[in-house]
Amino acid sequence: MLKTIWGKTMETTAKYAYEVYKKGSFTKAAKNLFISQPSLSAAISKLENELGFRIFDRSTVPCSLTPQGKIYIESIEEIFEVENKMRKKIKDCSNNSSLTVGGSSFASYLLLTKICSGFFENYPEIDVTLDIGNIGSSLSLMEKLERNELDILVTYANNHPNVCFEPICEERLIVAMHKNMPGAEKLRQFAITRDEILENRYSVDREIEDMSIFSTTEFLEFPIKSDANQRMSKILGNYRSSRYKIENARHSEMHYNLMCAGIGAVLTTSLTLAQKPFDENILFFIPKCEESYRKIYLAYNSLSKNNKLVKKFIKVAKDIYSAK
Repeated sequence: MLKTIWGKTMETTAKYAYEVYKKGSFTKAAKNLFISQPSLSAAISKLENELGFRIFDRSTVPCSLTPQGKIYIESIEEIFEVENKMRKKIKDCSNNSSLTVGGSSFASYLLLTKICSGFFENYPEIDVTLDIGNIGSSLSLMEKLERNELDILVTYANNHPNVCFEPICEERLIVAMHKNMPGAEKLRQFAITRDEILENRYSVDREIEDMSIFSTTEFLEFPIKSDANQRMSKILGNYRSSRYKIENARHSEMHYNLMCAGIGAVLTTSLTLAQKPFDENILFFIPKCEESYRKIYLAYNSLSKNNKLVKKFIKVAKDIYSAK
């Protein structure tokens, strides 16, 4: 039986089964695995025939585990945990000095540029690989972190099993729009300049508490499950959407560029603003609410808490951003 479970099919089919278990759906799992749903169903059926029992009860929605399937999934999780610990121990005792760092948000691109510059200056002998998340989602990067395929991840999340989080900096969410957008003229009296925001030299009473002033403004939307979209809903309420939609966005730069073209207002950040040149045609507004503050973290697998390279990378990051 052990040979059947942990043979040639383990690296693919067992992981397929585990993805179905996590998603509760063959369709959702197939999408995440980048295979067709019929191919996934056929692979799972073949595995179940080899095992001699059904892993999933397909009559329920979402699909659930059979009693035997529950034991199988628990065993797979134990095997994954052993594998992760093995990889971690091998990596820690090897002579190869390297780090793999991930991040899919625009903020991670900006932060990693500065952090890697400082890290290279202090530790030029260490190899660093950057996984910037062009394939897959930020969730898949977190899964890579859990599997020790990533050492460090730049993320907005701060709560995930078996993952430690170190706060690095905080950014402010800002409403931005082109001055020629419909309705922008009447809002100009509430605007704060780019320099005032970046240099923090404006009075807090100029922050916008009543967000209903934007009720007729069209905003460019972010992906539904993204942190930016969730914060937009909390800050703006039932905001009006632009006619332009952005699918599969990896970060917010496209939103900002479309806003500069006058296509829609956008919720941008102080980090993004610091990277953009002065443009007299853009108006900025700061919401006065808790949701407009957003912390950015460096996350790492709890098994890596004693990893010297991870500690060094985090220290460099904190040294850079503690001075800001």
